[in-house]
Amino acid sequence: QPIGAVMIGEPMYQAMLDESRKIGTFGHGYTYSGHPVAAAVAIKTLEIYQRENIVGQVAAKAPRFAARIEALADHPLVGDARAMGLIGALELVADKASKSAFAKPGVAAKVAAFAEEEGVILRAVFGETVAICPPLIISAADIDEIFDRLGRALDRAEAWVQAEGARG
Repeated sequence: QPIGAVMIGEPMYQAMLDESRKIGTFGHGYTYSGHPVAAAVAIKTLEIYQRENIVGQVAAKAPRFAARIEALADHPLVGDARAMGLIGALELVADKASKSAFAKPGVAAKVAAFAEEEGVILRAVFGETVAICPPLIISAADIDEIFDRLGRALDRAEAWVQAEGARG
């Protein structure tokens, strides 16, 4: 169920409030922002997060996730490996020392395609970066399996980079 919300600073809020007073209604909203079904689903989701201690579970698993992603920093394609909680990214570079870009773009997309063939869904995002965002309920064993498979995808991408002369 879609539900939306926006946080804004006080000056913008005051400007919206001033204009709302002029027209007689608060002139802002989303199609689904107040829908009762979406609101009920959101409330139930928050109840489940609290009951299952999802935030605590994420905090407990985050160090393993970070260690596994940081271990990929040694890979020839990886210029930077970073994580926050259970969100991670690998910045891919042609040369680790200079952090130079590839002569042939699309390496991150290739890593994503190889990862998908290995059974891992991740995204190629801005530039040559891949983002890893597993579900919050992931197990420690699943974290290890994701990174084992991602390592194989990176190795396949390295072979592709060499075969295609993508480093320049």
